[in-house]
Amino acid sequence: MTVLLDLAVTVISLTFLGILGLISGVALPGLFIAAVAPWLDWIIPIRDSRA
Repeated sequence: MTVLLDLAVTVISLTFLGILGLISGVALPGLFIAAVAPWLDWIIPIRDSRA
């Protein structure tokens, strides 16, 4: 019975860590890009296709 409990705790922990990894790998860089976007536009302006 303790083996099943250990397995359940391991699965729950790995699921939680997977969700945490997804958030830190996708959401946080997106927030930083949103904060840095005006500076990136100033440093590397978008080329005008009409020129």
